[in-house]
Amino acid sequence: MIRDLFSHHIKPMMSDDAWLIVQDHYDPKCNLQYETVFGLANGYMGTRGAFEESAKISQPTTFINGVFDKSETFMRELANLPNWLGIKLYVQKQLIGIDECEVLQFTRVLDMKHSFLAKSVILRDEEGRETKVEAIRFLSRSNAHMACMKLYVTPLNYSGILEIENIVDGAVMNFEDAPRFKVKHTELVENSAIEDSGTYMEVKTRDFGMHIGVASRVRIYDQQGKDIQNNRQFRAMGETAYEFVDCDVKQNETIVIHKMASYYTERDGAKDTIKPSAINDAKALDLDTIDGEYDRHIAVYEAMWDQADIQINGDFELDRAVRYNIYQLMSTASEHDDRINLGAKLLHGEEYGGHAFWDTELFMLPFFCYVFPSTAKNLVTYRYHLLNAARQNAKDNGYKGAKFPWESADTGEEECPDWTIYPDGSCHPCFVAKYEHHVTAAVAFGAYRYFTITKDMDYFLNQGAEILLETARFWSSRFEYNPSKDHYEINQVTGPDEWHEPVDNNCYTNYLAKWNINLGLKIAKMLKRDYPKKYEVLSAKINLTDQELTDWDAIQQKVYLPVAKEGKLFEQFQGYFDHVDVVIDAYDENDMPIRPEILKTVARKDTQLIKQADVVMLMYLLGEEFDLETQRVNYDYYEKRALHGSSLSPSIYSIMGLRVGNQGMAYRYLKRAAFIDIKNLQGNTREGIHAANAGGVWKVVVFGFAGVSVDKDQRLNIDPNMPNEWEDVTFKIHYQGTAIRIKITKDNEVDVKRLGGEPMDIVVKGKVLHI
Repeated sequence: MIRDLFSHHIKPMMSDDAWLIVQDHYDPKCNLQYETVFGLANGYMGTRGAFEESAKISQPTTFINGVFDKSETFMRELANLPNWLGIKLYVQKQLIGIDECEVLQFTRVLDMKHSFLAKSVILRDEEGRETKVEAIRFLSRSNAHMACMKLYVTPLNYSGILEIENIVDGAVMNFEDAPRFKVKHTELVENSAIEDSGTYMEVKTRDFGMHIGVASRVRIYDQQGKDIQNNRQFRAMGETAYEFVDCDVKQNETIVIHKMASYYTERDGAKDTIKPSAINDAKALDLDTIDGEYDRHIAVYEAMWDQADIQINGDFELDRAVRYNIYQLMSTASEHDDRINLGAKLLHGEEYGGHAFWDTELFMLPFFCYVFPSTAKNLVTYRYHLLNAARQNAKDNGYKGAKFPWESADTGEEECPDWTIYPDGSCHPCFVAKYEHHVTAAVAFGAYRYFTITKDMDYFLNQGAEILLETARFWSSRFEYNPSKDHYEINQVTGPDEWHEPVDNNCYTNYLAKWNINLGLKIAKMLKRDYPKKYEVLSAKINLTDQELTDWDAIQQKVYLPVAKEGKLFEQFQGYFDHVDVVIDAYDENDMPIRPEILKTVARKDTQLIKQADVVMLMYLLGEEFDLETQRVNYDYYEKRALHGSSLSPSIYSIMGLRVGNQGMAYRYLKRAAFIDIKNLQGNTREGIHAANAGGVWKVVVFGFAGVSVDKDQRLNIDPNMPNEWEDVTFKIHYQGTAIRIKITKDNEVDVKRLGGEPMDIVVKGKVLHI
């Protein structure tokens, strides 16, 4: 058992191996990767898994979701806030640090069940002194403002005076290791002591002047619980707070260092409440505070895991990897705040600035709809809060309705930059925001799916319907009429495959735009019939007329949908089949495709190689519109040409592989997706968690191998296709207010139990079952 590697101080707190992600040796070259993998989040803030004493290769970040700033960057991004982690230990001025000492023993473990990061190291300094340091840290899910840490320090072969620095570093920057992009988003407001014990730091963002305060405090105890500090001194050094403490230590006797930090921002309340709120939390630190907070913290996680866990028997490593992806999703989303969303890298890295993409609606939202419906409501409500900004975005680009931005932060404005800088310093235009419009259909898709899964009529009538009508209006203005062919087209557009931009009549975009318009017409008809007063108010608010609805209907009937002559193979965009045909025929040791040699002489934009699922993504989302043979033909064709340059892609090819009968390929793709971050399969885990991929992993298990779907009559269907490797799989979901536990065995036998909510009919392997 992994927990046997820890002493009696931490071992009783630790879960069994199925819940543990382990780093069993120290390699400084892997620091940034593990800072992401071991990042903690609690729905309010996130802290990367940096070392307390710091390391030479490190990118420590603490983000609070919703705290954005622009300054000299191209876009508003999550601002790196004062780093609370700092604890440095010295013996006779020698730092006991991971890079300064010889590492005799090393283990770090992320406990997903209880959401804490633990370490156990033995370090030998230049004088031969050996020190054992064990630690546990967590971001409380009970009080989301609190960050807590306990260090167990044991001098193994010496006695003396241990000097300790409690550090809060306000000099942190974004992209500190990238000279061309380095930026500081905060200015110091205050750096002071808290009376006789602790530090308080307040900063403000440089653009909007949002204030953020963090209070920290340290206490030191022996094993009997006696406070053993000798001296304490506060020092404000520029933008860094240092609190010096020392104590006597004896050979083989463990001392315990408690540290707590508390963060508040103007998003939480008035500016003048920030400091007293943070300090009150810090002042509460005593011998039992962290233990009590830990108990409350794990109680929340116990309840969350009771809803979210998937138990796979038969493939232990995959079971743990699936759990890891679920853990990162549910740890980052907020059950309390509907003004924030999920960034493409969660709160675990700086890439993409914490922005929300189409990733949320199509990859992550399904997990929350079925597992944590109230959190899902926050995610769709976030889009409604920014609907006016989407209207302005459409107007600014010459369209009607609401055009949601490709990248969204807190204001709803387009955050995708118009320019990008290459490593050589050259500046090039970035066309993503200009042409990649399918995010608007994704927002509509997410809003509608949330409604169908939850039957949240309050949301639908007061928010969702308005989004669906305004996005339909956008697409009606986006289409162009081609009189020579008597059809409507979308020219100069980019689909999910971003390696071909812009193109005319991307098949995915045209289909989703047509679907969105049709849905708008359906919603208008339903509101007129069932909620006439609500429709009267809404149509007046957005100035929607019967003539406009007639125009929408005329457009959707003549949308151009590109297909091959035989009618089965869909052309990804107009002219795609004229490109150089290249297929993938080699894979690396991680089963990831190897770039074909032809790309050394031919630009990928001139080939049929694609970045990610495009036509196959269409078949996945709107599968009911295509017969199975059409889906199979397109899967077989595009699977051989997808290089999966985006982590969004493998999960879709896994689910679609099952749908078309290629179970072996589906399982390979699931393993690629599940291990992307744990094994750093794409080489960029250092930049943050692949959030959409994490949602995709859950979808593969539940929608793919377990075969959960919703039919045209809005009934829940279960038609499993279990892999040979699994003995059984068990999970829980919510559907239209009813909580259900599902267990599926190796021979595809299904056991369903209603846990709460109203009785309902579901369809199991084609037969109606009343639960």
